[in-house]
Amino acid sequence: MKKIIYTLFLISSLTLVAQDNINYDGIFMGSYIPEQMEYIPSPAKRMLGNKLTQIITNKGISDNNYNSRFIITPNITVLTKNVTPTAPPKVVLNLEVTLYIGDGIEGTMFTNETLEVKGVGTNENKAYIAAIRQIKPKSPVVQAFVKKGKKRIIEYYNDNCNLVIKKVDALNGQNKFDDALAILAGVPEVSSCFNKIKAKMLTTYNKSIEYDCKTKLAEAQGIWDANQDINAANEAAALLASVEPGAPCFSKVKSLYSKIAARVKDLSDRNWNYKLKVLDVEKSRIKAARDVGVAYGKNQKQTTYNVRGWY
Repeated sequence: MKKIIYTLFLISSLTLVAQDNINYDGIFMGSYIPEQMEYIPSPAKRMLGNKLTQIITNKGISDNNYNSRFIITPNITVLTKNVTPTAPPKVVLNLEVTLYIGDGIEGTMFTNETLEVKGVGTNENKAYIAAIRQIKPKSPVVQAFVKKGKKRIIEYYNDNCNLVIKKVDALNGQNKFDDALAILAGVPEVSSCFNKIKAKMLTTYNKSIEYDCKTKLAEAQGIWDANQDINAANEAAALLASVEPGAPCFSKVKSLYSKIAARVKDLSDRNWNYKLKVLDVEKSRIKAARDVGVAYGKNQKQTTYNVRGWY
């Protein structure tokens, strides 16, 4: 009976994913401004970062500035710089802005596009800002550039799907389930690889939440066994409250939580503020798995990108 229920739940989950992503490609891309562009004033650099984000999101791509494998990065060359003989004088900048999309981990550049923009301002900073403002994320040229980059990203996963699965299997074998989910979360739904990794994503997620459940349950039990006072109750409860309710050992979490809650009531004659997580039936398992992978990736140390030879 449990197997039948699980199968129905799985089918329902996959259907929900398909419905939720009709207009969503599931491609992640980060914007990366190299440190060597220090000659650009900080306000102008921030505007450039915002422009890159707009370019990414305008084409149905999820912006992920934390450890995204694929990046969009700019290079700016000052073609001309003049100061007008007016009162007050103004700075006139003609910039060549080249945008690149590629694999920032392997250092493979996929595509590039060069734009020429002009800015005029009462100082160099304002001239830079005025010039960068001329970059139009929705222009046909920029849209075609991003479309080409998306195509190459999808091709990467189509061509390297077995390699992705091999890496995930190796990480799962080391109980590094969150690392595995971070890799799986990067596979776009529109790639043929996604169909191959759906089952892998579900099994990895189930192993991840079970491993997390057992680890936190053992730690909470140890804390509670050592000293059954309010402080121990709060420390143990903080762990239990973060356990996913879909984990097989969640019934044991509820049991320990109930014992601690009863003891807290005896000790202080008050209800407890800690609450266990509730199963979100509206959220598909695959969506939950991807969320875990994306969140884990965001919390890792910022990736050092390899853009040698791109410009």
